[in-house]
Amino acid sequence: METRSVDHDQFFKRLMHLFLRDFFEIFFPAWVNRFRFDQVEWVEQEVFPDPPHGEKLVVDVLAKLPVVPADPPRENEPRESVALVLIETEGSTRLADFRQRMYDYTTGAGDKLGLDVLPVAIFLNLRMEGRNTDVFERWFWERRILTFEYDYVALPGLRAEDYAHHPNPLAAAWSTLMNMERDRRALAAVEAMDVIAASPLDIERKHLLLDFIQSYAPLEEDQKRDLNELLIDPKRERTLTMKKLWSQEVREQALEEGQREFFLRLCLKKFGQLPPEDVRRKLEQMNISQIDELGVKLLTANTPQELGLAD
Repeated sequence: METRSVDHDQFFKRLMHLFLRDFFEIFFPAWVNRFRFDQVEWVEQEVFPDPPHGEKLVVDVLAKLPVVPADPPRENEPRESVALVLIETEGSTRLADFRQRMYDYTTGAGDKLGLDVLPVAIFLNLRMEGRNTDVFERWFWERRILTFEYDYVALPGLRAEDYAHHPNPLAAAWSTLMNMERDRRALAAVEAMDVIAASPLDIERKHLLLDFIQSYAPLEEDQKRDLNELLIDPKRERTLTMKKLWSQEVREQALEEGQREFFLRLCLKKFGQLPPEDVRRKLEQMNISQIDELGVKLLTANTPQELGLAD
């Protein structure tokens, strides 16, 4: 089983963009029918609480969703016909800092866009109580002057067997990060892959869930060897085929990313003062063939403008 480095924030942003409704169906089923997920609008994640001097906050996932009205109206309905869902994924164990950040993100997004916000946290390395609410408080002597609550899903605190056979493949994938006996982890990962391979999901979603297992399931080296041995079973031909396709995709992606970085270094060496992030963003929009063409033009180009890499 191969591993790969993951841009944590970008990975979960993409995951939520494809599986937002699934996430609610699994962990917040009572709220699924309160939003129109088919009309989601993804909001720019940068939140500026006090521009231009305030600290820039970057939220993981911020979605604007129409709210389905109830008849009779529910208690404490959002003030507008749309609301914000803010999802923040946390990989560290520093809960105190995270609580403050969650409060800042929620109030910053709500104030900037003038909408009510439903904040949700996903913890990857904290057990807590599995699925519950957490509180950020501020006190002045014996007076509690602020109470802020947010819902959370702490994957290591949930029982894997409660989710491994859930009809939603997202639950099967995420169950590999949940609480289980150590000697079950390799088999649990393979069984989750079986569920994903047999699901009606499109290939992009299947590979993304497989990517989650490969990148986040806490498997040690001996468990990875066990997983690979389990995949050899002829009964898992479909799962093994999916994994091989994923591995090929990873190699191609690594090749493409490596070619971009190599071309970027050549540009910086030739032209000197050139904003690397601006160039990288433009290169990310190109395929390998287009980068190859730029490489040929680079030999005779005198300015980055000739390559379309600068204004």
